[in-house]
Amino acid sequence: MAKSDSFFTSLFVRVNHKDRAFLARQLAVMLESGLPITQAIRSLIEQTKNPLLGEVLGDVLIDLENGLKFSAAIKKHPQVFNEVFVSVIASGEATGQLDVVANLLADELERDQGFRSRVIGALLYPGFIILAMITVGIIMVTKIVPALELVFKEAGSTLPWTTLTVIFITNSLINYWYVYVIVIIGGGFVISRYLASEDGRRTSNGLLLKVPVFGVMLRNMEMARFTRIFGMMMQAGVPIIQALDAVALVLDNVLYKESLNVVARNVERGSPIAQSLQRDNLFPPTVTQMIAVGEQTGKLEQVLQKLAAYYEEETNQSIKNITALTEPVIFIIVGLGVAFLVFSIIVPIYNLASVIK
Repeated sequence: MAKSDSFFTSLFVRVNHKDRAFLARQLAVMLESGLPITQAIRSLIEQTKNPLLGEVLGDVLIDLENGLKFSAAIKKHPQVFNEVFVSVIASGEATGQLDVVANLLADELERDQGFRSRVIGALLYPGFIILAMITVGIIMVTKIVPALELVFKEAGSTLPWTTLTVIFITNSLINYWYVYVIVIIGGGFVISRYLASEDGRRTSNGLLLKVPVFGVMLRNMEMARFTRIFGMMMQAGVPIIQALDAVALVLDNVLYKESLNVVARNVERGSPIAQSLQRDNLFPPTVTQMIAVGEQTGKLEQVLQKLAAYYEEETNQSIKNITALTEPVIFIIVGLGVAFLVFSIIVPIYNLASVIK
């Protein structure tokens, strides 16, 4: 691949969760069938439709043929293989069970993909409705209202304050559109820069967790992913501290990332996992108490799997609650919007028609 093509691919093409899940599953199937790792990677290169993934796998194949371990080869490409992926593969290599851990990894990635899809699906409907409302509003204020304004002026009729407000907004959008563009772009740039900063991420992530209903869903999501991924890594034989560090890197909320980093350091100094988790109110008592039981009985993997199943179900219920709550809220907003437009435009037209008649 030419350098220019490689630059274009890395700039505009991404490897998503679905690509990683497919890769892990195919790798697991081929390794279980007794295929050598180099031949399995070569086969994956031929099967993948993602050019970036194909390019990365090509580099991995070269490293494997040069004698590098699979885990060391994929570690060079963090944009495709995260810390969890690398740690689990390294554990499989150390225990001689690469096919087994590849299956565990595939199961985890497929569950995570389905998990994310359900959450995104729950947010698509309200997002679509809001986008449709904005589109209709823009058409109204840029096409319909200017034409009606001329009619109202010629008739000299007295207009209600709502109609005057709509006309003012319309004229400002038409005559000073560049101000709106500058404010939106400038404001978006400032907000994005702040949210990208450490303080911004911490503040925004903390606020999101406090949002009614939605915050509960986010907490359940983080607990489900933490317990599921941590349990999978324990099952794969990854050392506890390394597993905690890896899980911290793949969680979405920065507060949970920081908390798990502290927990890992405490465990490194000899503190039990449950005791370290109890110091932070981000982890509910159910999680800390169950993990404490798992540590005491030597069944931490099984406990984490049960917790993951519980919090996945809780997240599904939170998604249903959000969906059920969103519909009436959207209907109310749409109803208010329609009422405002009717009062602002239809009523003056009706009065004008009455005067003319």
